[in-house]
Amino acid sequence: MMKDVYVYLSGLPEDKKRLFVPIFGSVDRFYTVVYLIARNGHATEQDKPHLWEERLRVIRQVEKKVEKLLNSFHLNGQEIVADIAGDYFNDFVKYKELEPDLSNDEFISIIQRISLFA
Repeated sequence: MMKDVYVYLSGLPEDKKRLFVPIFGSVDRFYTVVYLIARNGHATEQDKPHLWEERLRVIRQVEKKVEKLLNSFHLNGQEIVADIAGDYFNDFVKYKELEPDLSNDEFISIIQRISLFA
């Protein structure tokens, strides 16, 4: 089943989709990255690893930067990030999760590019 926010993002005009390329590579990859950010935040809250509060603070900062980035594209950043996180939580309660099509190194590289944004 296609998720509403994914359908929305896929349907954006090409000029809007191109805005995602420098940081994420594509709208699909953007969706995957935000999904993984939500998953990492949830896992950190549940598992409480060493220095989990600091890790969670960094994850929340990255989420806020993604929201600001989307806002700079004239999209509703807070709503889009929340909707993708909602997709993650819906999958989580159904014991299914997105299988990311990017490596951990690619994910970290994208997070680093997000972190450079304002």
